[in-house]
Amino acid sequence: MKNYYVSIIRRGELSYIRSELEQFGLIPLEGRLICLLKDRCCSQEELGVCLDLDKGRIARTVSMLEEKGLVCRSTNDQNRRKKLVSLTEKGEETYGRICEIYQAWNDICYRGFSEDERNLNRAFIERISQNVLEFKKENGGRKNG
Repeated sequence: MKNYYVSIIRRGELSYIRSELEQFGLIPLEGRLICLLKDRCCSQEELGVCLDLDKGRIARTVSMLEEKGLVCRSTNDQNRRKKLVSLTEKGEETYGRICEIYQAWNDICYRGFSEDERNLNRAFIERISQNVLEFKKENGGRKNG
């Protein structure tokens, strides 16, 4: 895989998403968390696993979203030490706008691709991501195993 091309895509995406989310006072990570929380309630640990981020980063980001009134935290009845995170009504409204931003980015990236090509590319990217996560899990994040 040509990491150069992946890097171009990632930098372009971050720049685009960052500039679009600014109008809502959000950063890209906050937007991704809001998308993950649509129609579900997750623990902070689950959010960290989904995004491959440490607990501290997730806790800080959830706190920022809570201050903005976009998420709320509650205590899990099954495990009182575990905090559950869900969207507020304002968070639900913001979710729709964030989806439009990500859809616009996808339209930019997939311009000229057929629907079959888009689906195939997404499937490949998902498989590559799973391979990376499995490697990290098996090797404790070490570079050479």
